Amino acid sequence: MRANAILVREYLGILDKSGWEETHIIQAPLSSERFTGNMVKAMQKRKTLGVISRYVIVARKSG
Repeated sequence: MRANAILVREYLGILDKSGWEETHIIQAPLSSERFTGNMVKAMQKRKTLGVISRYVIVARKSG
């Protein structure tokens, strides 16, 4: 699954190379309604915790 994922740090790297610097990173939790029954069952079987959230990156132009 990691092969298809884009992490926040990768976005930050792109912003940095483009001449931007982050001022704030905000994690906003979302409702768990997006989990299907099968997803919950698989997480329970593997004893993992699932969290759904979005990140907001606030940046300003460097320089």
